[in-house]
Amino acid sequence: MKETIDRSVWINYFNAFTRRNHSRPTRLEVFGENGGQKEECGLPFAGISLERGNGAPSIVIMFGALKADEPSHLTHVIENVHEITPKRGLDGRDEALQITGAQGEKSLLRFEPQSLIAAAEQVADRPVRQMSCCRS
Repeated sequence: MKETIDRSVWINYFNAFTRRNHSRPTRLEVFGENGGQKEECGLPFAGISLERGNGAPSIVIMFGALKADEPSHLTHVIENVHEITPKRGLDGRDEALQITGAQGEKSLLRFEPQSLIAAAEQVADRPVRQMSCCRS
């Protein structure tokens, strides 16, 4: 990951990022002083937004349910965001978004290949109901 997104365009960038990537399967990992932690895997991306609180921006990443009839979803909030760094594939599609907090902790939102998710949905010819590692 190389180029960062200028803070002045974060809102517009997140709006376009959400439109481009809505419903794509994801994986979210958080890296901090305790090492890396997997927050979720396989949930469809629902959106990302900027929240401006007491001067320090926060980023909210929203994930939807695997099936339309499931009410479950996950929201991940990153406080005191310092830097946003995108990664695009050779085909120009978004591959990942790294969000760095003021203390250096990093959240990495990655998009999983659809073929891996589809293959994982079948276990012994039975559909898997939940692929998320963490759900609320």
